[in-house]
Amino acid sequence: MSCNANVSQYFSFCFLQMSSKCNSVTTCVWMLHSFFFVFIAGHALFNGTSVQTVHRGMSVNISCNYKPSTDSDDIVELKTNGTLCCSAMNSNKSWIYRPCRNHFRFIWIPETVQMAFEISNLQINDTGTYKCVVTRSIPPPPVLLREERTFVQVIAQPIVSVSHISALGGFPTILCSSEGFYPSALEQLWMRNGEFQNASLTHSINKTNPDGSFTLHSYLNISDCVNYSCWVNHSSLSQPTILHMSPTDCYENRDRFNGYNIQIALFISSLLTSVLMIITAMCCPYRACQQHVSVSVTSDSELKTVVLYSILSDHHPVSYSNCHLPKTDYSSLLFQ
Repeated sequence: MSCNANVSQYFSFCFLQMSSKCNSVTTCVWMLHSFFFVFIAGHALFNGTSVQTVHRGMSVNISCNYKPSTDSDDIVELKTNGTLCCSAMNSNKSWIYRPCRNHFRFIWIPETVQMAFEISNLQINDTGTYKCVVTRSIPPPPVLLREERTFVQVIAQPIVSVSHISALGGFPTILCSSEGFYPSALEQLWMRNGEFQNASLTHSINKTNPDGSFTLHSYLNISDCVNYSCWVNHSSLSQPTILHMSPTDCYENRDRFNGYNIQIALFISSLLTSVLMIITAMCCPYRACQQHVSVSVTSDSELKTVVLYSILSDHHPVSYSNCHLPKTDYSSLLFQ
């Protein structure tokens, strides 16, 4: 049975075990000394981890739960993930403060003879387990006196918004956005006339922001204008947040989107009409050449000129440079 498993409960058992094995006074003294060392070290190493939940931007104090003596030199350190954040040393009944990382500082309260570390302006990346370690360096060898662990959970509230973003079949698609929240677990649902909608009817997009927070977008295609609401729940909220969209907003947005659709339809119709007119204009000269002109061809073996005569009311030669005639027998183009 281990002596350091629960010292207060098994003290008598361990003492009897050691006494039965003592062959001399020196041996018993040595074993008792070892026992009390195990008691101190075990108490330092097997403390549970406390948890502190703090909102982003706030501060937290991590207590070391240790009162240093006045006749020894103690070093107090705050570490996380093996990295030293801040430290101080008690030497000759005075504290020597060492450089600390940004927004970390050591706190000494002489009235209560207590010490702690403060972390200010907490951000999401400050979430983690912190260890306050107290070590006695003089007289040597160094002895671990205390190790206090604290898990700091930084939370961030979601910024919730609702909006109309597009039109589908005359009715808009509505969007609910929760931005900048941490941790990632978040519930976001749509409600119609106070009743939750099936999550399969929505389309959601999750993304991670550069600061480590999260954003969730939920889209819902609606087919009528009634009371729609977005319901959001998160560990950083004291109660769920509900944002409402009134039917009036729905109708106004639907009419606006319908107006946009009409303008787009008119624009496309005008564009198609213009394209058809351009195509017709490009084809018209060739038809005019075939249907409304006669061609007189010189008898020269090498045809160098083509004279076009209009068969309309005004019979005089017309220069028609855009009329592309075949390079074969031009006599076949004579008007009958």
